[in-house]
Formats: sequence, structure tokens, C-alpha cells
Amino acid sequence: MARLSKWIASRSVFSLLLITTVASTLTLTFVLILALQRVADEHPRRYLARALFHALVTQLNEAGPQPLSVNGVKLIQMSPEEAGSSEFRDLYLMAQEDPDGIAISPHNDYYAAGGIEGDMFIVLPRFGAAISTFALFLVGVVISAIVGVILLIYFLMRRLTRPFIVLSNGISRVEEGDMSYQIPLNETFGEFRTFAIGFNNMVSELQRIHEARRHMLLALPHELLTPLSRLKVRKDLVEDETLRTKINKDISVVEEILASILATERRHSNEDSAELVEILTFADEQIALQVDDRDKIRVENNTGFDVAFFDPFVVSVLLKNFVSNAVRYGDGNPITVRFARDTNDPAALCISVQDQGIGIAEDQLKYLTEPFWRVDESRGRASGGYGLGLYLCRTIAEGLGGRMFIKSSLGEGTTISAIIPNAICKTIEDMANDKIDSCRNLVF
Repeated sequence: MARLSKWIASRSVFSLLLITTVASTLTLTFVLILALQRVADEHPRRYLARALFHALVTQLNEAGPQPLSVNGVKLIQMSPEEAGSSEFRDLYLMAQEDPDGIAISPHNDYYAAGGIEGDMFIVLPRFGAAISTFALFLVGVVISAIVGVILLIYFLMRRLTRPFIVLSNGISRVEEGDMSYQIPLNETFGEFRTFAIGFNNMVSELQRIHEARRHMLLALPHELLTPLSRLKVRKDLVEDETLRTKINKDISVVEEILASILATERRHSNEDSAELVEILTFADEQIALQVDDRDKIRVENNTGFDVAFFDPFVVSVLLKNFVSNAVRYGDGNPITVRFARDTNDPAALCISVQDQGIGIAEDQLKYLTEPFWRVDESRGRASGGYGLGLYLCRTIAEGLGGRMFIKSSLGEGTTISAIIPNAICKTIEDMANDKIDSCRNLVF
């Protein structure tokens, strides 16, 4: 029973409706056939059979010792004792149970009929012929009707459950990030259309909120650049060298955040600034800006090439954010920065940073790339930033046509990776001649 319940729970609404309806139709058909058979066996037929058997018995008595034949088949006259031990025993028992004392049953390749007359059992051991053309026609009509009903049920169920499929596809599209998708109302009806209208309105509102948040983030750099420029001038008036250095560092951090936001918008506008970059040199320069102890960070280039093709500024935002997070939460353990080809696309560059720190709970991973969201709200800006870094990284990766993903286990560490499409060149000649198109459109 548990297995049946599990199987039913795994079926779609369409398949369950179809199975239920077909089973109900077949059951009703079977009951109808039995009922018709029972009706056909009722009084008119029985009266005729009883009258015929009575006439046969009368002729049998009048014929004397000469056996009576029907179409060349001789009737057999038996006592109850003989009938009970003969090959017609089952036919005799059926006749005993019948209120009119008659019975018809298949016997070998034909039919046998029997009737009880007084203390004798009369048997016609063989009669019947092949099924008639009309009977075959009736059987065909019944089969055709059943098939037609089942097909009609199938198309009706398909029609009734199609909106489920449309709604499921719409939900999947939105889950994949297509916030502009709207469920086609012409493919829904009734309550489904009401649901679809509500769903479309909800998605439109979410899209509006998303765009408003995005425009807000993009407006921040333009609004802050002017006061930030004034602050850079005024910080030179500070006489305390240590304080001036700290202010200068804070200004650099703010400038980097603003530049990252602008770079993300540039990627969304399809403005390309990609160039050939030496991988190890680029990595060393970016890491040096984030850490003082370079020995704790190991850089691996597993691409098979010394250079790659990408926008150094936007990729530097990715790498610096990944490394800073690994340093902040790595508990001082060694960190590995790895450049490799994507396993699913050899032309794509996979940049990953792996630490051996505190790790992140699995249920928190999906929120890490949300803006202003932090794993531990108790950490302040001084220890953990503003919660924009990984959101910007995800936006940059998706703007490049790639993706970003995070793997982590509590107490074991975290690996953050980004895929940069079309960043690996095919040959040294391509890189030396700066054949950008061949780098972008290569086929391995």
C-alpha cells in the first residue's frame, strides 16, 4: 500500500485523471456487458429454449427406439445418475441450478445444451457455428466505441490539464531569472486564467522592484562621485599622516565599489573591453592588493596557456572579492587560487578561490549573492563589508554570459568560482597575433 501511495504521488495530474477515467470506463463497459448478457438470458429466450426442449423430448418419446437427431447430431438421454458421472456433469449441474432446468455451455470446439425433463436429462452434445458477420460487426462497434471514448477522454484530459503545464513552464522560467516572462493567457481558461493573471502581475511587480533596486545601485556612483572627489581634496588637508592614510584607504574602497557597479552596467550594455592578459602576473597583482602575507596563497594555472582573453578590470573585481572573503573567513589557513578550463566548455575560463575556514551552512548559500545580505548579522562593516561584494560578482559573471557558484561545508571551508566564457585561446599563434575572433569562436 505504501509503494502504491508513493507511485500515485509521483504521477502527474494528467496521468492520474487519464488512468482513473479509463479504468472507470472499462469497468462500466464490463458491467454493461454482463448486464446485457443477463438481460439476454431472461424470460423470452428461456421460454423459447424450454419449449424447444419440451418438443424434442416429446418427439424422442414418440420415435421409439430410433434416436432423434438435430442437424445430424443425436440427442442423448440420461438418468440423473448417468449425467452426474458423464462428461456433461457440469452442464447437468448448471441445469439443476437454473430455474427453467436448461443450460448451455461451451463443449470442446462447439456448444452443448441440456435440459431436465421429469426424471431424465436430455443433451444436445454439439451445435453452433462460427460467429456471424453481424455479431462480428457488433463486437467491432463495441471495441470502436471503447477506443473512441478513451481517445476522447485523453484529449479532454489533455485540454483540461494543459494550463498546468503552461503554469509550470512559467514558474520554471521565473526561477531561472527571466523576470520579464508572462504566461500566455490564451493558453489558459477558467480558474487557471485567474491564477495566470495573478502570477503575471506578481512577476511584473517583482521585475519593477528588481529594476528599481538596480537603478538605485547604478545611481549611487553618479551621486557619490562628486562629494567623493571633494573628500579626496580635503583629506590632503589632514595633518595626521596615519589618519590621512586610513582615509585614503577608505576612499579607495568606496571608489572600487562604485567602479564595480559601473563596470557591471557596462557589461549589461555590451561594451566590451576584453584583452589578452597574462594569468599568473594578473593574479599576483590582484592578490598583492588584498593581502600582506602572500605565502599563504597558492596560485595554480591549469588552463594549459600563459594568457587568457578577458576584461581585466571586471575580472579583477571578481578575484579581489573572492580572495578578500577567503582571507576574512579562512581562519588563517592556506588559500588556493585556481585558473582552469570549465569542464562543460573548454573555451571558458573557471576562476575559483578555495579556503579552509569556517564554511557556510548549506541553507545559507542561496542568499550569499543577494545585495546587503550577510551570513552573520552581528558582524559589522569593519569586519565583513557591506554585503555587496558577492552580489556584484554574480552580476558581473552573468553580465559576461557566465555564471558564479559557491560550494561550502561548515568547518571545512568554502570554494567560490566564476565561469568566464570564451576566455581561452586555441593556439599560441592566435594569442601572439591577437586574433580575438578566433579566441571567441574557437572550436575544440
